[in-house]
Amino acid sequence: MKKLVLSSAFLLPVLAGCGKAGAPECGDEMTLDLVRSIIQRELGAGSAAANLSEEQLRSVLPISLAHPTSFDEKISRYSCQADLTVPFNNPGQDVYKLRLEYTSQAVNGQHLAEVQVLPGDLIGIGAAISSNVRSQARVAAPAAAAPIEESQVVQVDPAYDSAMSTKADDYQEPNSDEPLVDAASTGPSFDCGNASSAVEQMICADPDLARLDKQTAEAFGVVRARSMDPGQVTASQGRWRRTVRDICADAACIEQAYQARLAELN
Repeated sequence: MKKLVLSSAFLLPVLAGCGKAGAPECGDEMTLDLVRSIIQRELGAGSAAANLSEEQLRSVLPISLAHPTSFDEKISRYSCQADLTVPFNNPGQDVYKLRLEYTSQAVNGQHLAEVQVLPGDLIGIGAAISSNVRSQARVAAPAAAAPIEESQVVQVDPAYDSAMSTKADDYQEPNSDEPLVDAASTGPSFDCGNASSAVEQMICADPDLARLDKQTAEAFGVVRARSMDPGQVTASQGRWRRTVRDICADAACIEQAYQARLAELN
């Protein structure tokens, strides 16, 4: 799958001898801050990263082992690689890790950079930052009110249903002997009766998400069957499910995660 090429530019300070022919080097903090700002911009105004300061971005987007892979003398441009390890800041201490490929170049007093990243990686990065920011917000929030010591059982009048709406005079209880619609043809790849997480429950409640789940499972099965290393494919699918899909808090995020994963598998 093709990577997105994301670019941006900053004005360079007047500094003599800043890398080869004035090009900021791969590991310069100036270069890494520009790479982070590009990722922040591409995540969008609605992402958890949108309003983070430069210092906060350094915390949630730690970049290490930055090094040049080549240098183009003609245009004074470094091609670089580095490790990006985005912490979820969750109890499992999960991280979203990938190898970044980017360039650093000085042109007419401007610092230019390009970052190559897969759409699925952008989703994973965004999910990790969202989890991290939520965790920090929970820690900073004041303690919740004391829990109720004893739950009270509410007695519901038989004339009302579970939603507290009056039952119609001709209301009849469902007949358990009536045939049920075959959920296997319309449901997701897993048994909704065993759905335990909020994400799985949202998938079961949304026919479009259920369809995407089944399509993704089928595409995964094809890729695994054709792979020389099916174990690696299975591990990759599990990692995607744990660090991308299951971090989602709404249907739109789940849909985007499935669409990106389908594109990768196909």
